[in-house]
Amino acid sequence: EGRVLEMRHLKEKLDAGAEFIITQFFYDVNVFKDYVKRCRKAGINCPIIPGIMPIQSYSSLLKMTQFCGISVPSSVIARLERVRHDDEAVKTIGCEIAAEMCRKISTPSHSKKEEGSDGDDAHVHVDGFHFYTLNLERSTTRILANLGALDVISDSVSSGSSSLPEKQHTGISKNKINDVITAEGNLDHNGSEIPGRDRQGSISERARSTRRVLPWKPSAMENRSKEDVRPINWSNRPKSYVMRTDDWDEYPNGRWGDSTSPAFGELSELSHFYSFTLGSDDDRRAMLGNCPLVESDIYEVFARYVEGTVPHIPWCETPLHPESFLFQPQLAKLNRYGLLTVNSQPPVDGVPSNHPAFGWGGKGGRVYQKGYVECFVSPDKANRLTRMVTSHPNMNLYAVNYFGQELRVGVEEGGVTALTWGVFPNREILQPTIFDPDTFLVWAEEAFSLWSSMWLNLYDYESESYELVEK
Repeated sequence: EGRVLEMRHLKEKLDAGAEFIITQFFYDVNVFKDYVKRCRKAGINCPIIPGIMPIQSYSSLLKMTQFCGISVPSSVIARLERVRHDDEAVKTIGCEIAAEMCRKISTPSHSKKEEGSDGDDAHVHVDGFHFYTLNLERSTTRILANLGALDVISDSVSSGSSSLPEKQHTGISKNKINDVITAEGNLDHNGSEIPGRDRQGSISERARSTRRVLPWKPSAMENRSKEDVRPINWSNRPKSYVMRTDDWDEYPNGRWGDSTSPAFGELSELSHFYSFTLGSDDDRRAMLGNCPLVESDIYEVFARYVEGTVPHIPWCETPLHPESFLFQPQLAKLNRYGLLTVNSQPPVDGVPSNHPAFGWGGKGGRVYQKGYVECFVSPDKANRLTRMVTSHPNMNLYAVNYFGQELRVGVEEGGVTALTWGVFPNREILQPTIFDPDTFLVWAEEAFSLWSSMWLNLYDYESESYELVEK
């Protein structure tokens, strides 16, 4: 009865004007062929395009197919089971499986009836294939090459020249970045020589010749060796993030995905017990203020951190990142105005991947990043920021107060935004730093708690300084 109703609804959509059908992804070709036959029997004669989803990892295959109710042949599971912990090997076999499926669908069968088929014309005509890339285009390129649909090595790449965009400017004015650009010395027109076509090497192997593998320092722990995506919020408290995620079964690789996925687990509360040392109470008071009495005393601590005269603040384990030196005076000014920054990055538009300030990921690529500032503000300043961002469509704002109430301008529910990404020859686009509103709520709780655990307790209860920091 369910199948009959499905066909009835599908026929109604076509009668209303639909011109073709794209199917849900599948891994059993006979299921697709049966579906086409049922459609034709119901009088549905439009093109039916099979949906092909390349397998990116063993765990994602299981989760996606279970969630969508997709059957997976035991032969597919058997081929992947032996390499289930090697994402690169899984992708390679997954591409082979997808190519085989395409051939089975598009090639007429002259043999006796196939396993699971009713023997009535095992071949079905298709007008093409729809690939669910999930923004991971490299696997689809492999499949097309396997099918002979394209030459995977273009002349420009094999000859060592880059076909990547030649834009090298950043979102910062030229006079502010000139000193950094000149440090590139003898870089060629495209930034560097394109490396060899190594598709199997790890991230660290591909990028060992550059200063940074990723925009953030990867963990040395073996179980995190494939991790290449993190939320930006803990970039100045990386140990806290590592502690929060220490018990995850796997770590984001390729894309951040759904932060609520059981594969990644919860962002635990363990890091609330983590605090790097700022010395004794006397040392901290000397750094954060012996007796702050007015708001500008607090603002000055943040400004001096940006300027380098205060080495640490509770939200930042290390001094200001070098890339932020390019707008250091503006950051200091923002802090003295009362926008207390704890995280920031300037916009960058396609500089070479071995750029001395912004480069990461190895030679031959281009890197990009969105401008980002994270700060504490008063409710009044939050309202002013809201009005400003509302009048600038190219800006977004996401804020949360101590009680977890959210304020959004241009930030959609459940949306994840890439803040840094890189384009490299013969590799998928990398997105190592993201902003996720759901994850930010977790970080916000930690950020607010640090006012109490690392600053407020320096002063006598109900003293003017105590009440100032508490406010």
